[in-house]
Amino acid sequence: MTLSPKQREALALVADGKFYPCLEKEDDGWHARWRALSVENAWVDAYVREAALTRLTEDAEDQRHESLHDAWLMALKSRTGLVRWDDAECAAFAAELEAWSGSAAEDVEARRDVAFAFVPGDGPRTSFSLSCSVPRGRRRLRALGQAAYVWPPLCGLRADGGGRLSLSLAHDQAADFIHVAAPHLVDAGYTVSGVDVSAPVTATLDVFTPDAHPASDAPPATRDAQRPTFNATLTVRVAGEPVTAEEIRFLLDQGSTLVFFRDRWIEVDRGILKQALRALEKGVNRRANALSFAMGLGHVGSLELADVRAHGWLRGLLNEIGAAARQRIGTGSAAIPGFAGTLRDYQARGVRWLRFLTDHGIGALLADDMGLGKTAQVIAWLLADRAAAPADSPASPTLVVAPLTLLANWRHELATFAPHLKVYVHQGEGRHLASGFGTTVRAADVTLTSYTLLVKDYAAFADVAWRALVLDEAQAIKNPDTQVARAVRALTPPKRVAMTGTPVENTVADVWSIEEFLNPGFLGERRSFDERFAKPIAADAGCTAARRLQYALEPFVLRRLKTDPRIAAELGDKREIREYCELTADQRADYEAALVDFRLHERARGDVFALLTRLKLICDGAGKLERLAELLEQIFASGESALVFTQYAKVGAALRDALERRFGVRFPFLHGALAPREREAAIAAFNRRGPRAFILSLKAGGFGLNLTKATHVIHFDRWWNPAVESQATDRAHRIGQAKTVFVHLFICAGTLEEHVDELLATKARVARAVITEAEWLEAAKLDE
Repeated sequence: MTLSPKQREALALVADGKFYPCLEKEDDGWHARWRALSVENAWVDAYVREAALTRLTEDAEDQRHESLHDAWLMALKSRTGLVRWDDAECAAFAAELEAWSGSAAEDVEARRDVAFAFVPGDGPRTSFSLSCSVPRGRRRLRALGQAAYVWPPLCGLRADGGGRLSLSLAHDQAADFIHVAAPHLVDAGYTVSGVDVSAPVTATLDVFTPDAHPASDAPPATRDAQRPTFNATLTVRVAGEPVTAEEIRFLLDQGSTLVFFRDRWIEVDRGILKQALRALEKGVNRRANALSFAMGLGHVGSLELADVRAHGWLRGLLNEIGAAARQRIGTGSAAIPGFAGTLRDYQARGVRWLRFLTDHGIGALLADDMGLGKTAQVIAWLLADRAAAPADSPASPTLVVAPLTLLANWRHELATFAPHLKVYVHQGEGRHLASGFGTTVRAADVTLTSYTLLVKDYAAFADVAWRALVLDEAQAIKNPDTQVARAVRALTPPKRVAMTGTPVENTVADVWSIEEFLNPGFLGERRSFDERFAKPIAADAGCTAARRLQYALEPFVLRRLKTDPRIAAELGDKREIREYCELTADQRADYEAALVDFRLHERARGDVFALLTRLKLICDGAGKLERLAELLEQIFASGESALVFTQYAKVGAALRDALERRFGVRFPFLHGALAPREREAAIAAFNRRGPRAFILSLKAGGFGLNLTKATHVIHFDRWWNPAVESQATDRAHRIGQAKTVFVHLFICAGTLEEHVDELLATKARVARAVITEAEWLEAAKLDE
């Protein structure tokens, strides 16, 4: 229903409580009405009466009452408002109400001219006083009288002989006036001065660290740059002036928030005073996190610090961190010994940022968006870090922990970008244990393992002096109480790096868990972090606590998005990413059995294509499916959508059912058996608002579609002809697509899919060398 302007005005006045009761003579008698100033009163009366109406008051005019006042009150809540009473008495009562309401209306302006001044005494034993100039005029005198309804002690105002009214206040009355009366008087329209005697209690900390900086390759027990030996001086100020513990006790002994302090009366927060006293008596924990203090996150007990001043090498480190954060560790790309690849400019900056922090003993969180090459940056950092190790001190091994589905991807990325590194994959039934574990990992440069096996074989991992520890998909430790989170925190490598495209999956508490691994103690105790940051930020993401946390974390978290203009310019319009997956034990057994069966029974028939199809279907099993679900979770978390191509209709149907169980959503599936109407419905389902996945059979979805909503194309299995894959990819990478398209190629490691991938790459190179892409695509269409 559309409201008229007068109705909206009446509703606003009622909502603000700006209405009053009256008694009016109408044609059928006297009526109790609700009124407001300068508005259509019929609407005000209707709105207030409807809200006040109850079964008891609905027929109030038919009830008997002992007084006119009672009858009037009940009529204000009745359906009609009719008051059945003597006419003369009603007229007299209406006149009194009119005088009362009229004065209330006109005295709102008069109250502004009535000014109360709070005057503290000039000594600890003197009383307080309240003064007011004698108002002139009937309206102002009436407004002064009404002030007593706000604070009754004002009835005691007396002329002091100097043209003013004054009132002597006891200590408790003075405190009550400051806390209660003054705000209410101001709200009622009066002027109040002299009550701003609040004195903030603040604390500052001076942190003194030795001039010598701890070596970044020091033993684990001393490697932490955030826990150096340091001295600290705590200074507590009241009203801007330093105070001693003895002076704070004196203030607390006065037993009130209104205290006499250095020749004047001030108002203090007794709770903060008690915290300050405890902090001064207890002192600063020298095992606390010095960097946390310096970045504005530290506190002493329950006492928040207004400022922290660093001295010694910590001051220099802060200057370097600030400059590095502003400049993002310079520009350009320096060669990294042993890195077999080319880093984009933003990736080179990421490597220098990783080196800068880890060389200072600070853990780094690389939180680049998915698809920006976090793995390549970390591998380059590993190589640069090893190259910087002293020649007479061989570098200790590095441990990389990742979800099981990413181990194959790490192995291939290391083989691609750092082929000379010795890599040990701690996985499967044949993994080394007991004494063989130590020998194996010390002979390797990098050890790869899963989060599950880190927990299961923790004793073996804890017995190795790791040089560095890298966590991929670090949101795996977002719950600090899990065995995984406790296990990684218990390891003590001198250098720590975490990687994740989703540093905050649920709440800001996720960040605490990751930072507690990277930089123990930096964000304080978990309970304290929840109270100081997690709860306030959950209630209001723009609060002061959020800004403080963002400021403190900014130098230690590197987050670039693929939508950033500089990044998008470097990425180009399409980027291929190979997603290497591992066969499960059951898949591996089926794969080997298929090969044996072919050798024994099928070879004579020469049915190689049947074997290839069987092997490819085995590869399309649980290992790939788990990686697909993980990848889609990241894509959806970024608010993006994906096309998932498979060459087999039955695989597409299986994917649809498995993803529905995982996400609780039935994703559309486009295949050749769909009728035109069903095809259009599937396309419409994908194009609805929100992130989506669209499953398509390679041939049915390979041409004739414009699906630029998708920024990710996933080839769940590979076709022999690269042109067919390219056509499918171009459903998203086509005219109208304004973003970079990420093409994910799923490959089962150690299977024929690796050979297919090599074959497709060779075909693509040949095609580019012989004919233009446009001609190649036309030829592919004829071939199909």
